[in-house]
Amino acid sequence: MGNLILLAASNSSENDCSRADFVCSGKNDEQIINSAVNSLTSGGTVQLLDGDYYIDSFSNEGCSAIFFGFNNGQARVVNIIGDTENKSYNTRFGVTIHVTETALSSATPDMPCRVFYGTPSKPAAPGDFYTYTHVNNVNFENFYIFFHAASRPLIGIDCINFGSSFIRQVGVYTENYFRDRFMHLKPATPCSGSIGINSCHGSNDEMARIGYDTVNVGGLHTGFRLNGVDHLIMKTCTAARCCCGYEFSDSPKTITMINCADEGNTHLPRFNGSGQLTNIDFNIERFNADFIPDDPEGGGSAQAEEETPGSWHGFISYTMQGEAFGLHQLWKEGHGTGFRTVNLYHDRNSRPDYPEYLEAYFDRRLNKTLTWNGNNWIDALGNICP
Repeated sequence: MGNLILLAASNSSENDCSRADFVCSGKNDEQIINSAVNSLTSGGTVQLLDGDYYIDSFSNEGCSAIFFGFNNGQARVVNIIGDTENKSYNTRFGVTIHVTETALSSATPDMPCRVFYGTPSKPAAPGDFYTYTHVNNVNFENFYIFFHAASRPLIGIDCINFGSSFIRQVGVYTENYFRDRFMHLKPATPCSGSIGINSCHGSNDEMARIGYDTVNVGGLHTGFRLNGVDHLIMKTCTAARCCCGYEFSDSPKTITMINCADEGNTHLPRFNGSGQLTNIDFNIERFNADFIPDDPEGGGSAQAEEETPGSWHGFISYTMQGEAFGLHQLWKEGHGTGFRTVNLYHDRNSRPDYPEYLEAYFDRRLNKTLTWNGNNWIDALGNICP
């Protein structure tokens, strides 16, 4: 088997089952996946062949289904990879990991269930150095996770105790997400604490691979919780029909987002602590308020807001399609003042109807550049220009 272990699902093709090292039964498949992970003491790849895998318990440390242990303090890289790129919502190829009702109902109360999770233990650093590094660097690619429901606290991929993690072509959803979305049904109210992706923490000793490429979350309370991560690049990621698509906490070194989307979420991004963010071509869609989930935590602004206004800095350019709940601008009043924010979705031949703070516009009639100060358009000398 070497450093590659092939797993087949109970409904994998006959050819895949014949070439697999292990064939899952369709019940408690997490046990076989765990055995494969534990056997890779020097690292390697667990390749899931096309089919449906079922998680029926969260019996490992941290109320986790698939756990990456201390490995005797020896570092390793483990790749969890589906055989084929993700299936579309209405086709039957690719890899799907189903978290069953049995698993959710039997999990430890008052603890979040985690599909993928790692040990918090760290090896001692050599000499006088202090290490931030965990022993497991884990990468994920080409599969879906479907929760039976978002009825309790849960996390799809919890990277908080990984030394690094690169995630590509992965989706984390509720089982009814695609049905609700394409049948235009209002999603069930998700439990507070249900999260798609919880990021690594810190800069991970400068050289680790950290990034999300085409990662999607739908139907949970929080899509992406970016918790103290630095140097993260997110590309073409989407959070849809969640209560909060993106939650940022303390990132002194820039996070970069490129062509990501916020679709039909109750709240636009929330920012805790302080940090820096560059967000290019952020696509916001808010077409119909009837299809946006209710937040069990209650009200609050639908617009992007900071825990402490002015604590985050950077650049955001965005488009906003639709006007659910009458929303026209990204930021709540008084928030986002440390950002240069540009609303790209308006006619450049006239002043923007809903300008963002410090947004600039070249007025051809006056033949000069104007800046929106939050109340008025002003020129370079501070004169108000009606």
